[in-house]
Amino acid sequence: MSSSPVSVERNGAVATVWLDRPEKRNALDAATMRALAEALDAVRDDTSARVLVLRGRGPMFSSGIDHGLLLEVFQKSRSAPFPHLHGDLQAVFDRLERMHRPTVAVLHRACMGMALELALACDLRLATADCVLGLPEIAFGILPDVGGTTRLTRTVGPARARDLILTGKAVRAPLAERWGLVHEVATDEADLARRLDRLLARLTAHPLAALGHAKQLIAASADADTATSLRLEGIFQEVLLANPELPARFPDAVAFLKKEMADPDA
Repeated sequence: MSSSPVSVERNGAVATVWLDRPEKRNALDAATMRALAEALDAVRDDTSARVLVLRGRGPMFSSGIDHGLLLEVFQKSRSAPFPHLHGDLQAVFDRLERMHRPTVAVLHRACMGMALELALACDLRLATADCVLGLPEIAFGILPDVGGTTRLTRTVGPARARDLILTGKAVRAPLAERWGLVHEVATDEADLARRLDRLLARLTAHPLAALGHAKQLIAASADADTATSLRLEGIFQEVLLANPELPARFPDAVAFLKKEMADPDA
């Protein structure tokens, strides 16, 4: 067991951030949230890391918020402005969404409540077929408020978001994939490792600047009208075209394209 509830591993261009409280089902308590913020800050400015992967050690990704943290927020809200407490929690997950590189959540067995809110802050989500996902906050008389309601609605649409949030029900990964909540479902741990390796090989093949600007453009386009989004495409492209090393990328890009065309679903 790690001395910290969050640990970071480096493997070439990939930084993996682990939730490391397996004895507590990786429940998110105050210490874990602080350690997660520190780990994300450590990776943020490391240009050698092209991709960030988020995982949970032990039997599941995460059971969600630790009830101790929930009670702590409840008690503190009686004497401190709730927007301050709320903003502090949201700021941790915002670090993931604003990361200038792709972020991948790898989910197994369970991803509930605040854990799903955390996963929703990532760009891509892989899950094992037995993984259960849900936002049960309504059962406690509260709402998914750490970006969950906002990001879930933007990910699966208002109709599916109502279904999950108003009922508090959980769904397994295959249904979550059909809804667009997860991107790929693996049959078992070996298949999950294969799918993750394939995804990381694709992502790390591309320049960090292009990956980061693509993320920003997608986020901006989701909130902009068509005319504004089209103008933003030109602005972001002009920034990338100003890189004098861009022509040197062409041989690698052509090799990547040929590989994808030969075996697009591999």
